[in-house]
Amino acid sequence: MIGGHGYIVAMNDNDEPCLELNEMIYRLTGEFWNQTYYNLLSKQKMYEPVPEVSVKQAISELRNEIKNIAKENGLKCSSFSHNEHFYISLIPYPIYIGIERDTGDFSISAPHITTRQFSPSFYKAGLNWIRDYIAVDINPLTEQIDSLREKFYLNSKSSEIVTVSIKALCESILGKKFIPFDLHQNRLFSVIIFQNPDKTVYEIEIFHKPFSKDASLLIKVLNEPREIRIPDILSCAPVHCHDEEVCAMVENLRKQQEAYL
Repeated sequence: MIGGHGYIVAMNDNDEPCLELNEMIYRLTGEFWNQTYYNLLSKQKMYEPVPEVSVKQAISELRNEIKNIAKENGLKCSSFSHNEHFYISLIPYPIYIGIERDTGDFSISAPHITTRQFSPSFYKAGLNWIRDYIAVDINPLTEQIDSLREKFYLNSKSSEIVTVSIKALCESILGKKFIPFDLHQNRLFSVIIFQNPDKTVYEIEIFHKPFSKDASLLIKVLNEPREIRIPDILSCAPVHCHDEEVCAMVENLRKQQEAYL
């Protein structure tokens, strides 16, 4: 489905809405499009107009070929006419085509790009623009979003089990050593901040789905904290007090630790 900002939201029929996953998708979409925009432009060429094409023929070819594009890419093609215009949309991706019945002029609108205008003699250029957009933007982005979902998505029940397990580990490992900690959790990941007896403050970020499959890495890092980064799974690093909120948190941990001693 498409999110409110024109980005693709990865949901299967049995998925629950997940704000954190949608935020990750929104960031991914922005980063993806910054790199992809120039790839799309590089595919565009100066297409020659179709000689001696009538408005009626151009409109007919355009409508038929858009249906073929939809079929080739597994999209649904929806169309209707209103007053002096034909309207076509490719679903679930919001690609909209508006065609003037009298002149054959048409426009193509889609996320991330400025609406493109074409005259009927350039209907093939318009069709190529749609094909390029699907090939360069939609298909690769959909694959990346599906991959993101596969890595991180958990339903609320599974996430609840994981968050309780992580909290229990912190209490078991850090609590037994009288090491105070702050734990911040959402649906997809947990952040653990604690101060070692040597006064080093560590921050651990652990993603819930990888943890649900293997808890051993977090257990090892809680027992022996060190700087480590495993993308999409876990990171641990010393915290440097440059942020007021972090400084206040560290000071609170220090006071808690002193109270234990």
